[in-house]
Amino acid sequence: MNHPTGPNEQPTRRRLLAAGAGALIVGLAGCSGQETTPEATETPTSIPSIQFSGPQAAAMTLPARVLAESLSDSDDAAIEMEYQPPPAIQQAIAAEAVESGTFPPVAGARLFGEGKTGIRLLAPLARSFNSIIVRQDAGISGIEDLLDVTLGTMPRSSAPWTSWAVLAEEEGLDHTAFDYRFGPPAVLFGAAMQGDLDALIGVEPFSSRLLLTDEFEEIYVFSDRWAEITGSPLPLVEVATYQMTIDAKPQAVSALVEGLLEANEQISADPVGTIRRFRENLGLQEETQYEFVAGRIGDIYPGSFDPALREGGRELIARAVTAGVLDVDPAESIFVDPRTL
Repeated sequence: MNHPTGPNEQPTRRRLLAAGAGALIVGLAGCSGQETTPEATETPTSIPSIQFSGPQAAAMTLPARVLAESLSDSDDAAIEMEYQPPPAIQQAIAAEAVESGTFPPVAGARLFGEGKTGIRLLAPLARSFNSIIVRQDAGISGIEDLLDVTLGTMPRSSAPWTSWAVLAEEEGLDHTAFDYRFGPPAVLFGAAMQGDLDALIGVEPFSSRLLLTDEFEEIYVFSDRWAEITGSPLPLVEVATYQMTIDAKPQAVSALVEGLLEANEQISADPVGTIRRFRENLGLQEETQYEFVAGRIGDIYPGSFDPALREGGRELIARAVTAGVLDVDPAESIFVDPRTL
């Protein structure tokens, strides 16, 4: 992968472990009964510790967990890791209660428009894995048929919903005209399995689990359609932080981004093995599931900074403004190239 040159060029693992008195703190927010301290503890060396909040489950939990695993054999790591549901991550970053975490591009642009002008997106962490999953006997053959049913989705601030809203408008549909049921992926999956929901915006690996039942089918793949419309890949989330964090600890921010991208490289090199190791976090139990999920998401994690995915994020924000999903386009203000840190 590409690394910055100059004083930051030592391997990321060494840079993250260079903080001597720091500690890798891996926990599940909301379960320990302790609040996360927004200020990271400075260490005696040139690289202070930095906080990162990653998704606690589903496919986007993998980069953070692989990174944490690579550092867990040391007591000297300069990263404080926690896991939360994506809406909680967005709330924590909006409140400046955590220094960095995963963030959808459109949500980042919306936060900027709400006055948080210091928000910055550092690097895409994954290509979209979202799609429309429907029950085979529901009589849904195209996305226009979704107007007649309830569509399950994560909240309006999420990557699945914001991407769908823009895509629906691109297809000539009013994204506000759909009957949405908002909820976490696991809840929507349960409703679909119980026959209480005929269509949903799928999130991996729940999409794969539904498809493996042979009772559901995939009728619309977000990334494929976006590429047809725009010529660019569709990003899912980026690494987000604030400009004040970049200014205060650029080496730590750079090392964090590189560490996550190197974790992505490990996932891509052995997707089945990675999924098997973290099967409990993914809610998977069988080898057939591991292999099926790996076939669907094994190539979505960029192992280095991906300019094409970044351009896809810019395009998504611009079209979100045109679609009325966003009021303003601050793309040039919020996007940072981590290779310049």
